[in-house]
Order: sequence, then structure tokens, then C-alpha cells
Amino acid sequence: MNNSQTILIGHRSTLLCEVLREALEHRQYNVVSYTTSGADFQKKRMLFQPDILVISNSLEGMSGIEVIKEMQQANSATKCLFMSKDVNEAQTVFHNLIVEGHIPTYVSMSEFFYALQEVSVGRKYTSPTIEKMFYQTPDNESVSVTDATLLKALTRREIEIMQALANSFTTPQIASRLFISTATVNNHRANIMQKLDIKGRNQLMGIAIALKPYYSWVA
Repeated sequence: MNNSQTILIGHRSTLLCEVLREALEHRQYNVVSYTTSGADFQKKRMLFQPDILVISNSLEGMSGIEVIKEMQQANSATKCLFMSKDVNEAQTVFHNLIVEGHIPTYVSMSEFFYALQEVSVGRKYTSPTIEKMFYQTPDNESVSVTDATLLKALTRREIEIMQALANSFTTPQIASRLFISTATVNNHRANIMQKLDIKGRNQLMGIAIALKPYYSWVA
């Protein structure tokens, strides 16, 4: 994949910034820079004019939320993938900021890249984990039961396919891991999409990731 969009990373942890930069560059994203400082982030944002910001609130000096508010007041066209570290941050962003992508810092790398891909093509993405914080039923268990019931419509092999998709395995990798042909993997994928009324592979990936916490219910 050759992705020409530029990315600027901002987080208090130098280690996390370097891990994200390495992972992004491995997938051929163009990371222009990273920083742990809010003020430095603003300078680099104006200098590089990146297409996408990958940012958390925990910047030194100036918070990520302040950075985004200032950027939006300037009518910047830069897209933002925001990483919340706790419920309070998630709530502030969810209700008060307009961002293209919003995920917890503890999501899997597969969901991170899925969210980034959605943002990069102009779609919005909010992690199902965050949505459930604010749009769940009074009985939390009823949400989980609904998801588990959805999975029970699938065969064990189809659930294995879903788990593999949620972990970002390609079709040849899934075939190799399950000792089946790529054609069989594609047939299972088509059956899953038909059973769950899924339109398109992007939606399938999103649902596979969203249901990741519930695969153990039907294991």
C-alpha cells in the first residue's frame, strides 16, 4: 500500500510516538513528525500542514483538546484521529469536539489502522467501545447478549474467520492458519456477509473488530 497522506503524531509518551511512527511507516504512511509538547505540536502542524493528526489529550503544556479547538477555530481542513485515555476524556471529546476519528488508547493495532483508514478516505469512525459508554442500555449485559446472539448465527469456522479479520490477517494468512484454500475463505466471508446483512468488506471489518470482545461467548 502506498499512502501519500501525511500524518503528525502527538502524545506525551515518546515511546508510544515512536511505536506508532514505526508501525505507520511500515504500512507506508508518511509520518512527517511527532512530538510530546502541545505548543510544539501546533508549530509542526502549521509547518507541515499534515492531512491527518493522530493525537491524544496528554500533551505537555497544551492539551490535545486545546490544540484541536484552536485548529478548528482556524478552519483547518486537517482531519483528526483522537485517542482518549479514560472515560472523562472520551466524554469531553464525544460531546464537545468534532473529530473524524475517536478511539481509546488501549484498542488493538488492527482497530487503530481500521480507524485511520476510515478517516483517510473521508469517513468518520468512533470506536464501538466509546459509543457503548454513552449509548448503552441501562442493563450493560443486554448489549453483550445482543452481540453474542448475533455471533451465534455463525458457524464455528465463520467465527474463526471473523476473529482472524479482527486481527488484520489477510485472506492468504487466514487460509494458511486454518489449513483451507483462499477460495474457501472467500466463501466463508460471503456467507458471513449474507447472514449478518453486511454490505461491503469495510463494514465486515468494522463489525469483526466491534465484536472482538464477544467471541469468547460462543467459543
